[in-house]
Amino acid sequence: MSSSPELWLKVLEAQLRKGSSSTEHQPHLGRLGALLTYCPPRQYTAPPPPESSTDNVYVPCNPLEEAVLCLLLCTQHHSKEFATERELCWHLCMTLGLAKQHERLAKALAETGINEKQQPLEYRAQAQAMLAAGQAARASLCLKVLLEGSLDQQKPDILVLLFLVKSGFTTGTVASLQGALGHARQAVAAVRDKSPIGQGRANMALGVVLGQLASVPGLPQKDRADYHDEALLALQQAVACDPADVDILYNLALVQAEGRQLPAAETNCRAALKASGGCHPPSWALLALVLSARQHITAALAVAAAALEEAGPAYEGLLLKIKARLHVADEEAAAGLQSLAHLMARVQRAAAHAHRQGDDRLQTLRSHESDLWLELARTFLALQQTGDARYCVQQAKSRAPGSPATHHMEGRVCQEEGNLEAAIECYEMALSIDVHYAKSSLLLGVLYRQRGGPHDLTLAQGFLSDGLSYEPHRHVGWYNLGLLHKAQHRPEEAERCLRTAVGLSLTAPVMSFSKLPRLL
Repeated sequence: MSSSPELWLKVLEAQLRKGSSSTEHQPHLGRLGALLTYCPPRQYTAPPPPESSTDNVYVPCNPLEEAVLCLLLCTQHHSKEFATERELCWHLCMTLGLAKQHERLAKALAETGINEKQQPLEYRAQAQAMLAAGQAARASLCLKVLLEGSLDQQKPDILVLLFLVKSGFTTGTVASLQGALGHARQAVAAVRDKSPIGQGRANMALGVVLGQLASVPGLPQKDRADYHDEALLALQQAVACDPADVDILYNLALVQAEGRQLPAAETNCRAALKASGGCHPPSWALLALVLSARQHITAALAVAAAALEEAGPAYEGLLLKIKARLHVADEEAAAGLQSLAHLMARVQRAAAHAHRQGDDRLQTLRSHESDLWLELARTFLALQQTGDARYCVQQAKSRAPGSPATHHMEGRVCQEEGNLEAAIECYEMALSIDVHYAKSSLLLGVLYRQRGGPHDLTLAQGFLSDGLSYEPHRHVGWYNLGLLHKAQHRPEEAERCLRTAVGLSLTAPVMSFSKLPRLL
């Protein structure tokens, strides 16, 4: 007798049709959901809608959607049984995880009343689902309960520690990052005598958190430098433990690139791509930026083109933005517009669909759309088409009126048009929203320096110094600070700043390395 998935599907569907009550349906629904998850049929036929169907009836269109439906029906009608059915619980975790329905998974697990002491694995899965759904605060509470339980047994749960690191990292505030740093240090201590892979992952988590803290503009510059050096050391130790881990190699390359160790960053980017068989989009993006920082624009364009062939939708937007910037650097801004127009069309279609469906992703898509309008404005400015740039800024402001980036770009358009007073107002508005917005602080310093009055020069020095304390790799800031010192008859300071500006300009990427993700 054949045991193909198609045959088992027919058998289970027949049993479901025979069952007269939800109690009889429950085991068959669970089995059908599991089968559709792990052994989907090669040719899928959607179940027919009921004869009395209306437009509100949901009909799955692929095996995964039907599996989700079957398993959720099990949990809704038999939550008590589900809480004790470990196998069914894990089927649901796998199915909703594959479908990327993390919020629904977190809700379904929470409704079953899982007990953290009796079912710690399921409780941890619930916390993981919350974390994946963007509910970092709720996930952190669950994980801390689990951690306390493991500490009571004097055996800290390493996975719980690493998930707590990710929770704090995802929240992104300085306080949460400091908390994540403490958990990362605990994880490193806990795996000291464990497997090399575990040691590699713990050290990577430590390096990632330290690298993020090193990029926080509000922290003292010395603290940020110390965090960067420690991040580099932790990630080098992670590579020594697990030299073939793609994420570790990428994170190390990113920290090296931020420190302008460009040859080493390029070497580790290529190692990550080799280890992944060329299927690691973040490494492609980083390699393109590293090559641009080394002034190899043609090679960077080739990397971006190759990356777009390998990358999925999650990284297509980032890669297209990098490609557009590379075209501008190569004095082919018109080609950059084509890349951005293609991306804009895709994002607008997704936003329109999300709006019709009432999708939770709509706000995120609107934010992406605003960023794209600003990228288009930047490209039009490179073409000296200020009218088109202003239209793009207006579109961005309509979608994200409270963003400092939109006010900054509006200031750039005003500055290009020669309306310097309006530009100053825009930059000041950006700083009123985010006091650490370095780009606006630096351009305010440039404008006040150009005015040249004694009071203006004092303001210029303050804005330039603040901007460089937030983002010390901005060569435009050092160049203008050098000119300011020259105007104030301080030749030694002027020479030091101008030399720094020249050195940084030779290692400046087309897009800040901080735009790339850190992987945990």
